[in-house]
Amino acid sequence: MEEQELVRSPEAIGVGDDNAEPPAKRAKTDGEDFQSIRDDNVVDETDEADRILPGSPLPFPPAMGPSNKTRATQTRLRLGIEPAARRAHGLDPPAAATKLPPPKKTADFSPWTGNQPEDTLNENVVKLGYFDKAPGTNQAECNSAKPTIASTLHQKNGPGVSLLSYLYTLVLEKRQTLGKCTAPSTFKPPPRVTVTDTKREAWLRDLANPDIPLRKQSRTIPHGIRGKLLMEQCLSKNISLPRAVWLAKCVGANELRAFRRKGVSGSATAVGESKWLLEWTTHVEQFLEDVIASCGQEGWQRRMGYA
Repeated sequence: MEEQELVRSPEAIGVGDDNAEPPAKRAKTDGEDFQSIRDDNVVDETDEADRILPGSPLPFPPAMGPSNKTRATQTRLRLGIEPAARRAHGLDPPAAATKLPPPKKTADFSPWTGNQPEDTLNENVVKLGYFDKAPGTNQAECNSAKPTIASTLHQKNGPGVSLLSYLYTLVLEKRQTLGKCTAPSTFKPPPRVTVTDTKREAWLRDLANPDIPLRKQSRTIPHGIRGKLLMEQCLSKNISLPRAVWLAKCVGANELRAFRRKGVSGSATAVGESKWLLEWTTHVEQFLEDVIASCGQEGWQRRMGYA
């Protein structure tokens, strides 16, 4: 075979170096001689330097003395850390509270501990109540009208009781007047449409589902749900009472509106409304009788509570 010429870079290896030594020969790593040398160099596990000796446990940390406890308390107060008893009973101050320097630590935060002055019951506190600062001897009591009203209320035939009753009646009437809705009602009963039995059952199931908004159900009402059947469907589908009352009002409003159509005289309208009210009352009585008659059967308590 022809010898191939090796091209070497003069920057990497000095070609003209006269003192260059020949490359060292590669040592043999296999064979019986090398195997015997390698076996002789194996460290004996029973050597004294490599032997594992059983150790002794670490000593316990030093116990906290009075000085350490005092230092820990001061550190806790400086950092604003509440005691464990306060955290355990849920007496932590709110995060947004104003922080104050010790010993107050938190502004306007005074949890009840049972040792406040108002917790001490004596004859004076029971009769007159607790005062943060009692009025002086020459100072008129202006916190309440007790001295003025007490004398009139204790009189047997005095006008105090009747006057107080009159004032309370005025307050209740005023509250009832202010609590009413003065704006005219914009509610219109949804129209009734004729649907199949399958769609009617699906509509009632959706009405019983609280996750489906009532706005969706109030677009239309299926025709054929009225009277005793309406109450039985609400009971069997377990429709919530507010939704069941809404359905009964819508059905009743639609039926009463049919008597007030144009071209019908007032007397005929009154007769039709009276007839419908009598029929509705009869259906309610029959429904309650059926529920009461089912006492002792399976699920009668739920039906009784619903009715």
